[in-house]
Amino acid sequence: MLKKNAHTLIASAKTGDHAALNKLFTEWYPRVYNWGYRYFGDEEMAAEISQQAFMVMQQKLKQLKDPGSFKSWLYRTVLNLCHNETRRRKINNKAVERLTYRSQRDTAPAPDHLYMIKERSQQVLAALARLPEEQRTVVIMKEYEDLKFREIAEILNISENTAKSRLYYAYKAMRKFFLTQPQTKAIRYE
Repeated sequence: MLKKNAHTLIASAKTGDHAALNKLFTEWYPRVYNWGYRYFGDEEMAAEISQQAFMVMQQKLKQLKDPGSFKSWLYRTVLNLCHNETRRRKINNKAVERLTYRSQRDTAPAPDHLYMIKERSQQVLAALARLPEEQRTVVIMKEYEDLKFREIAEILNISENTAKSRLYYAYKAMRKFFLTQPQTKAIRYE
């Protein structure tokens, strides 16, 4: 659910208020960019998807009937753009394996600790890349975007049980992947 001031901002943006559109862009850009980055594993693609999403938002926001559904509408727009881009470019999912871990802590951890974190991150992203698109999408929405099953179901136009099922099978496939990797057996997950 969006806050009351968010409804006002969306209503203003719908009327063509450029300041409101810019504020929506500023507030939502990091989440849209992160979605694209996690989906494609590529900064350039994430920036491109973000740009496309906000162009669509600017063009079609007037068609949004309920400002309360803005979040779902925007995520559905981003998801559709990601799907279209995947089809258009036939991106190889192994690109996700090239992702690197970025430490967000202020202190510099020991190099061996950074290496282990990077290895873990690469293994998770490699497992994520091997999932069918519909399972990968649910994992990204649930684990990285912290959406509720109700929101996921609404965005994907599926039932909540289907969303839960896809997440369950995604976790099962990822676990199987981890157990077959020689590095995974040697790394202790804390």
